[in-house]
Amino acid sequence: MVDADIRPARPGDVEAICRIAERTWHEAYDDILRTGTIETALAEWYDPDQLRSAVERNGVGYFVAETGDDVVGFASGGPTDDPAVATLDTIYVDPDLWGDGIGSDLLSAVESFCREAGCETLSIRVLAGNEVGLSFYRGEGFETVEERETDLFEERVTDVRLEGSL
Repeated sequence: MVDADIRPARPGDVEAICRIAERTWHEAYDDILRTGTIETALAEWYDPDQLRSAVERNGVGYFVAETGDDVVGFASGGPTDDPAVATLDTIYVDPDLWGDGIGSDLLSAVESFCREAGCETLSIRVLAGNEVGLSFYRGEGFETVEERETDLFEERVTDVRLEGSL
């Protein structure tokens, strides 16, 4: 287990968030998604200016995990249009630290944020081929509630929606 401090993300964390996103997306998805899909997702979802706005946005809990002076993971989530339901939008940890408890600590921070906002359920969508992610969420008590086919930047994929009680 690695001892990491969890804190709210700041605009100065954006570069580290982008670095971690790139490493984890390639580690988790290189075998299940086309390279172009991964690169498009990273370019669109981890644009530094958009990330800075997301980090500063009210109503979204955005957290980072630090070991020493290094950001080694991040997570975000918050309430949806349904006041009882929140979504976990992102949770990524440096692949070298997978299995060290940092993901669980980040998840706990998002869960606390969502509970304080009055939510009762946390929902997440995971690609069906992401065995590391599915195993993590199931180990945290999430259960599959839906599986569907959808398009991810013009690539047909299957995703799984899991839910857990807050």
